[in-house]
Amino acid sequence: MFLNMKTTVLIFLFLVLIGNPLKAECLTNEKIVEIINGSPYSPIEGISADISLEEAYCSQKKYVKILTKSMGKPIGYKVGFTGKATQERFKIKTPATGVLFKPMFIKNGSTISRDFGHRTLIEPDLMVVVKDSKIMESTTQLGAAKYLDTIHPFMELPALQIKKGEPITGAVIVAINMVATKMVMGPGIPIQANQEFIDAMGEMETIFSDENNKVIQNAPGSSLLGNPMNVVLWLIEEFNKRGITLQSGDRLSLGSVGKLFPLESNKIYTYTLSGLPGGPSSTNVIIK
Repeated sequence: MFLNMKTTVLIFLFLVLIGNPLKAECLTNEKIVEIINGSPYSPIEGISADISLEEAYCSQKKYVKILTKSMGKPIGYKVGFTGKATQERFKIKTPATGVLFKPMFIKNGSTISRDFGHRTLIEPDLMVVVKDSKIMESTTQLGAAKYLDTIHPFMELPALQIKKGEPITGAVIVAINMVATKMVMGPGIPIQANQEFIDAMGEMETIFSDENNKVIQNAPGSSLLGNPMNVVLWLIEEFNKRGITLQSGDRLSLGSVGKLFPLESNKIYTYTLSGLPGGPSSTNVIIK
């Protein structure tokens, strides 16, 4: 008994001194530079399935710092995993965030190659633009709406750069900045700070269709935590905890309205917000 206890203590002290080699850690600067240099084509491997959310955000912070050298200052944030389906699929219990940069945005109606990156996808999304940093004081939907400017139909075109066979968990995706790659934003609809408009955000119809007007997906705004404004409130609370302040002009991607789809060649994807006062509004992208 004594020898076993002594052995256990020695092993424990050894692991404390050298670190547990089986424990996932924040990615090294070298690994992140390797990932960024290969983006968005080179498949990523070697990120542990056991990386924690804390370690993932540590890695993302390094990732974003390096990206600013080539992409400039961030212009907004991305919220992901805002639905139960995506949380279950990627084994994460909470929404999570990433950072957006201006070079990621392509012009509405642009043409882009299906093979712009590794394992390309398309995601019907939703974007709002911040009017005033006072939004950080908001605790209600109506209060937050006063400090938002516009709402936009918005599609993400992420490259899932992770090599097939490697773990794809929520934390892994957070570590590489939520796989933010390319995106397209349509014209904005002014947000009205009244209950009617807020209710319409939850009830609105989002229509994702192809060049033949075939509806690929039809999903309500309530897909996002019951109402897109609830995602905004989650982000405000989360950023207040982290000491991050949203600024005027910040673009906020609020998450998948429904599913993600594999990107197909020779397609024209159109995404429309219908049912909002001042709408509708559409965005499209041509895939060659």
